[in-house]
Amino acid sequence: MCSKWLFWQAIYALGILAGLSNAHTLLAQISIDGQEQALNKCIRPYWKSPNFPVQDVASEDLQCRTSSMSWSSTDTCSLAAGSKMTLRWNRNKNGNQDVISASHVGPCLVYMAPQVSNEKDYSWFKIYEDGYDSSAQKWCTEKLIANGGTVDVTIPADIKPGNYLVRSELIALHGARREGGCQFFPNCVQVQVTGGGSAVPEGVPLPGYYKKDDPGILYARKDDNSGYIIPGPPVYKAGSGSESVNAPVSNSTTTNSNTIPPSTAKSCVKKRSTRSTRKRRYRK
Repeated sequence: MCSKWLFWQAIYALGILAGLSNAHTLLAQISIDGQEQALNKCIRPYWKSPNFPVQDVASEDLQCRTSSMSWSSTDTCSLAAGSKMTLRWNRNKNGNQDVISASHVGPCLVYMAPQVSNEKDYSWFKIYEDGYDSSAQKWCTEKLIANGGTVDVTIPADIKPGNYLVRSELIALHGARREGGCQFFPNCVQVQVTGGGSAVPEGVPLPGYYKKDDPGILYARKDDNSGYIIPGPPVYKAGSGSESVNAPVSNSTTTNSNTIPPSTAKSCVKKRSTRSTRKRRYRK
């Protein structure tokens, strides 16, 4: 009798785990200026449970959610500064399922960081963000689902040539009302940027910059989420000069050259925290 009970308990637990796995997501594929790359090409190797989230903001896994931070662990894709990269998310690395559970709503973010010699202490600058669109009453993840899991981002045209990681991230807020309940889904693409200029945007450490009680991480969703504050620093704008960053906005539409394609996307409405609105300097 006891063995039968244990058997059914094990089956139930496996069913729960399978359900959790099916709710989650990962970066499965990229395209460069419309040229689709092979599945998983140039994406840092997935960790043991490829689509499971990071939930500790102090974890080293917050960088790339990878089994290896070695530059030799994957291919490097070449692209020109100013080119368009399309990121495609899916529930598994074979890219043959849907994007993410509809309940896992939240923002989309993309960062870059130049290669570092110790392959650990990367300095991340943000090139894209989209949070809650109050006019459409949709989160970025909802628009992502409607668009087949893809989002387009533009590589800044003025950055210094060289090797970079492009860190894409979805944040799921369904459990974020409690500390430690926010789910992070980062993955990194390994690229070599050609052309460009001499800009070296100031970055932030990850882990280190996100805090467990940041207003965009410890967050209780509401009927009106237009006041949601996207985590992280301001978006770097190519050619913006040493001091210019995204202007603080409040209940207004922001424009960004990096967008989910127009068929589904509208600009996101957001307020910036004190940390986000503080002017940051960029080195050139």
